[in-house]
Amino acid sequence: MTHHANDAATVLPLPHVHLGRGRLGNLRTPGLLGQRPLVGLLMVLLGCMVFGILAVSLQANGPLTRLDVPLADTVHAAALQSSPLLRDAMIFGFYLGEHIVVVIGVVLALYFLYKRFWPELCMVAIAWAGEGAMWLVLSAHFQRARPVFTVPVWHQMTAPGFPSGHSISAVMCFGLLAYLVAPKMPSRFSKAVVIATAVLIMLYVGFSRIFVGDHYLTDVLAGYALGIALCGLVYTGVELVAKRRRIEDRI
Repeated sequence: MTHHANDAATVLPLPHVHLGRGRLGNLRTPGLLGQRPLVGLLMVLLGCMVFGILAVSLQANGPLTRLDVPLADTVHAAALQSSPLLRDAMIFGFYLGEHIVVVIGVVLALYFLYKRFWPELCMVAIAWAGEGAMWLVLSAHFQRARPVFTVPVWHQMTAPGFPSGHSISAVMCFGLLAYLVAPKMPSRFSKAVVIATAVLIMLYVGFSRIFVGDHYLTDVLAGYALGIALCGLVYTGVELVAKRRRIEDRI
């Protein structure tokens, strides 16, 4: 009897340990950034460095920003000759990078609140709020005019265009989704599919903003850089705090 009792004590905790890893119904952070904070630090440094290079080039009218206008003109000419279906697909990128990202954030927040997954809720709340604040401050500071065309593909936006808020949002949102979902996939191939899909969505949102004439290339690249830095800072920071609290609770 003692032997069987010991076996049961050994086996019973195992399903609890793997419950959150094997099912999407228990969508929790994998804790990988908390275990390897150097990765998050490198994301912050890389993102800030790339954004800094682009910002300096913008203010100094450097070679990177001098390429923006001819590239925008080339893409715009191709856009005007494209099919209505392709134009509609590119216009949808605006709604995906803004409205749908907000909806995803609300759904995730409500889910995490219902499940009482506090670290994950903090990730969404801080990242989504941080993205909006970051874009407001930086766009107001740089005050970069958006591309202007005689015949617009869609419409003419008047708010400052540097950096692209849609690009920041895409990296922030779909990067988090990939981070939460990929570790739960049963095979390396399915993990790669999740990550590749997230990256393609990010690239699609950024390119669509250039295609419809709302942004220059450097606006989008700056948004990607800030999105990477934001993800590294927020998601790693939240995991480190949660990890520290778990350790303190055990003491």
